[in-house]
Amino acid sequence: MADHGFLLGETLFGLAAVAIRRRDRGLGLTAASTLVTLERTGPRRLTDLAVSEEVTQPSMTVLVTQLEGLGLAERRRDPADARVVLVAITEAGRERLRELRRVGAEALAELIGKLDEPEARALDAALPALLRLNELAAEIQDSQSG
Repeated sequence: MADHGFLLGETLFGLAAVAIRRRDRGLGLTAASTLVTLERTGPRRLTDLAVSEEVTQPSMTVLVTQLEGLGLAERRRDPADARVVLVAITEAGRERLRELRRVGAEALAELIGKLDEPEARALDAALPALLRLNELAAEIQDSQSG
């Protein structure tokens, strides 16, 4: 089963690469990942984002400044402690993520459309497990950054 799990992992990784290659190159992978984190967890301290995204604090400072310049993120004061600055995703950032997901989903849907009927049914049957994998990935990321 371990070999089978590895093969499935390799396959999913390859499919992720297909979706990633279609993305808008104006936004790097770390920037996109940071926006996803902000979307999922809400406003965060810059230092927490750096840990979550596994980059240095100076690198995250530069990245957040770039995201601000693009209108995709903003710095704001923490309502609980005005001395603390939080980074938050903007509506434009949410829209950019929706577009990235749409483009990636279209790339994968194009491939799925080439499957024969039994293969398409098998993939459809796997959807609950794939959704659960997504949940587990989010839980792991949250526990590592929290």
